[in-house]
Amino acid sequence: MSSGAPISSVDDSLLESAARCLDAESVRALGQLELEESAKSRLDLLAQKANEGQLTVDESAEHERFIELGDIIATLRLKAEQQARPAGAQ
Repeated sequence: MSSGAPISSVDDSLLESAARCLDAESVRALGQLELEESAKSRLDLLAQKANEGQLTVDESAEHERFIELGDIIATLRLKAEQQARPAGAQ
């Protein structure tokens, strides 16, 4: 295993840096992202199969990726919102 910062620290640093590139309008737009209907249907199917324990290995990876991307977008938005707050504001 290599030394250095844990992956989560690298991810966090990259997301902090990316968040600094976003203006208020971009942050709002991130909060309004929506999947296309075909993607929504696919995600619903994968979620249903996951709940039933019926995912294939490939479907499980696809479902996990949907979740990871959602988490990344939410984290990026949160970091951008935090950076936009005046110092000392909560």
